[in-house]
Amino acid sequence: MPETILLVEDDEFIRDSVSRLLSGEGYAVTACADLRQARDALRRRMPELVILDVLLPDGSGFDLCREIRLSDPAPILFLTCCDEEEAIVRGLEGGGDDYLTKPFRSRVLLSHVHALLRRSRTESAAVLHAGALRFACEKQLCTLRGEVLPLTPTEYRILYTLAKSAGTPVPRQELLHAVWALGSEYMDENTLAVHISRLRAKLGADSGRLVHVRGEGYLLRCDDA
Repeated sequence: MPETILLVEDDEFIRDSVSRLLSGEGYAVTACADLRQARDALRRRMPELVILDVLLPDGSGFDLCREIRLSDPAPILFLTCCDEEEAIVRGLEGGGDDYLTKPFRSRVLLSHVHALLRRSRTESAAVLHAGALRFACEKQLCTLRGEVLPLTPTEYRILYTLAKSAGTPVPRQELLHAVWALGSEYMDENTLAVHISRLRAKLGADSGRLVHVRGEGYLLRCDDA
């Protein structure tokens, strides 16, 4: 079956153009003009990827992003004319995986779509163990000694990235890129540090597993269960 994409875009010309572009690549596209249509589509089926405008007739794409993140790990690509740094950071911090501003080139959009779906397929293909941590990748669920950790999507991706290299420091820039994909250029080390601090709080007595290695990056210790 073709991978499914939900496109939420109020501009009819852009909506039709992007739909044709993606359909030509073999994707099954559901195109919506506003939040109401998008929510109806999401109730019927959760897609493999969501492409989301920010400024919509009946609300903000940021709100829909947060709603999706409450129940599903599908990657979200913001496609919008809002090119201010504050808006970009808000979208990525709010659960978006990538951010592309209008106007855009078709090949660039397709490269973002392919990269997000490729990463999603890779992450959903397995269960990862790192000491007492277990990652159910398809559900983006992490447990510590059988107890579910209440992680945000961003926190999950940070911990998952560190777990894949457990015992080895991951450089900050590599971690930023792995977590925020092509939108990493808009994120900084302070943002990463805030998320690391929140992760340590949620790890509780195991917070010492998450180590800052000066001059190298961050490391996840998994030397015991």
